[in-house]
Amino acid sequence: MQEFGRDLARELVEEGIRQLRKKGVDGFSSRAVAEVCHVSCAAPFKHFKGRREFFFAMSQKLDEDLYKNMEAISKQYDGDDKSAHLKMNEEYIRYLCKNPFLINESFWKTIDEGPAGIHKWKSFQLMVEAFVRYCEERQIPQEVYKSYYFNFQTLAYGAVFVIVNGLLMPGVDPIPDILDLQERIYRNLERVVGK
Repeated sequence: MQEFGRDLARELVEEGIRQLRKKGVDGFSSRAVAEVCHVSCAAPFKHFKGRREFFFAMSQKLDEDLYKNMEAISKQYDGDDKSAHLKMNEEYIRYLCKNPFLINESFWKTIDEGPAGIHKWKSFQLMVEAFVRYCEERQIPQEVYKSYYFNFQTLAYGAVFVIVNGLLMPGVDPIPDILDLQERIYRNLERVVGK
């Protein structure tokens, strides 16, 4: 909805995301969002029917932003699904570190999606599709590659947890190690299936 030449719904969503990054789900306040946007505290609820709809709009915006990045990576590595998947997985980890509330179950419960809500995102699906194509082109059985995908998920969420909670040893850049671990997962997968 446009108000006096501005797209207030978009502004509210963008500020809402900034608030979530700063304060997390538990510290989130629609009133604080409205205050920063210089509108009444009722304004968010003129645009969104409630907290659930507001969070859902933020989720959609985040997915759109990540999808643009994932799509660019997909185009950059067109025909090389392994490299595309590795780069998308790296981007996914960086995105979750920037938006750690996305691994918080309460964010997803707010929009009735449950903790696996992010797996419905177009951006997440694009990343999974690159991995699946790579495996299917090599005739790797689904039951095998699904278990290996679990390794990628564990690496991503574990890395994000360690990074955002300040559990790294001082001076450590985790990205080279993450990239190395991803390559090891692929090498192990390829070794196991002899491809």
